[in-house]
Amino acid sequence: MFEILVYLYESYRSAHLAPDRASLERRLFAAGFEEKDIGYALDWFARMAGAPAHPRLAELRGTRHWAPEEQRRLSAACLEEMEALERGGVLDAEAREWVVSGLMALGGEDVDAEQVRWMSLIVLWSRGHIEHFTLLEDLLLDERHRYLH
Repeated sequence: MFEILVYLYESYRSAHLAPDRASLERRLFAAGFEEKDIGYALDWFARMAGAPAHPRLAELRGTRHWAPEEQRRLSAACLEEMEALERGGVLDAEAREWVVSGLMALGGEDVDAEQVRWMSLIVLWSRGHIEHFTLLEDLLLDERHRYLH
């Protein structure tokens, strides 16, 4: 799922119009992705991109308490990365929850801090938070910043 989401971002981040789902599925299949993984990733992406803003999440302040399953799946470095992005104003509570949802949906894949940044970038891009995703894009794509943490 992760590779498909990154592919979508890299392919359509500057496009004003994305292809319809059937065309997108064909393109992803032609790019070598498995049909089952394509459906799973596109379903998750559609739920996230189409979800209305949740007003109660906008009111939340303070520390998030991680569920035991989240703590088992996400390393301390991942949790620290999300908390740093939230403290820095890059992620709000709602975006953070979509990032967690995406990371938890990765199945058996090992999750690292770079994947947290990529998932954050994908969530912010899909939800139209352009002011924050350019900072993350710089962090991910500029090799000089990789060692600042």
